[in-house]
Amino acid sequence: MSTYISNNYIRIRRGYRQFKTPEGNLVKALDGIDLTIAKNEFITLLGPSGCGKTTVLKIIAGFERLDDGDVLIENKSILELPAHKRPVNTVFQSYALFPHMTIEDNVGYGLDIAKIKKTERNQRVKETLEMVGLSGTEKRMPSQLSGGQQQRVALARAIINRPKLLLLDEPLSALDKNLRLKMQIELKKLQSELGICFIFVTHDQEEALTMSDRIVVLNEGKVQQMGTPDEIYHTPKNRFVATFMGESNLFTGKIVQIEKGHATIDCNGVKLFCAENDYHIGDQVEVMLRPEQLTLAPTISNDLPQAIELEVLEIVFIGTDYQLHGKLSNGQSISALVRKGEGNYNIGDIVPLYYQINLIHVISLKRKTKQVSA
Repeated sequence: MSTYISNNYIRIRRGYRQFKTPEGNLVKALDGIDLTIAKNEFITLLGPSGCGKTTVLKIIAGFERLDDGDVLIENKSILELPAHKRPVNTVFQSYALFPHMTIEDNVGYGLDIAKIKKTERNQRVKETLEMVGLSGTEKRMPSQLSGGQQQRVALARAIINRPKLLLLDEPLSALDKNLRLKMQIELKKLQSELGICFIFVTHDQEEALTMSDRIVVLNEGKVQQMGTPDEIYHTPKNRFVATFMGESNLFTGKIVQIEKGHATIDCNGVKLFCAENDYHIGDQVEVMLRPEQLTLAPTISNDLPQAIELEVLEIVFIGTDYQLHGKLSNGQSISALVRKGEGNYNIGDIVPLYYQINLIHVISLKRKTKQVSA
């Protein structure tokens, strides 16, 4: 059980939202979701396009309404609270800066609307620009800044009013890869310094794993899994999470032998071994091995290394590693990620791939139906 739950700040309870398509059909954007998010937590909503993640943000911000369910902040419903009165600010994918205003005026705009005294306003603008690393840009125009700098201005404008909750809707998607990596680190550092809750929307799995305290994986308006990056990546709860979060090799088979704490799985002629976990002979299982968990040489472990044989069909160079794509003797396609210089292999070779049985993760288990005596 996560330690965050006892310190919850915002909750969506049984949230439903549906939209009518141009053809007249109804599409469920949210299908009864329950979310509990803690104070000072960096949480990421992750999923494919149309999964409901942006709808969640809009409902929290007050830009959309639930058809059923409730949204609570500090155990109080905010459904009837208009967007401008919620303790929430949003950073959108587009920077939405005022092109005719200086950076100082863009950042201080919210304070001007709130009629904050000029001396306090100027001091807070200065402090906020320092926080996002933009001191000295006060008199520049947005067009005089780079994309990354403009994104930081948008962040500064969002945090200057000191919201208790910051919503970020794919704010890094327009940046190049190197700048995105830099901004990921800066965002996480900023969230820690501010001590407020960030809810971050992305469809980039690597981004979610890098930045989050917890990840919520959504699909078709439902929460598929909620957990730490390590839990989501290494122990996915279903096939969707396993395949969406990085590359995975999935195997389906049945338990055919149990001995010495190990279970043997027959996957259409290919044998895999996993740690015994109260299985029964005949149980149907689906298991996962990540490509990086397969090696060309046995590693030292308390568990005996096991191997499967791969016919190499494709070799892809990806920096310090090579990705081997091929098929097993039963025709199943899999891939392995091996270090440069680890072993010898060529297209057409049949090579052994070793794995540790404790790394095999069981995604689903269907118990064999017990025979009832007459």
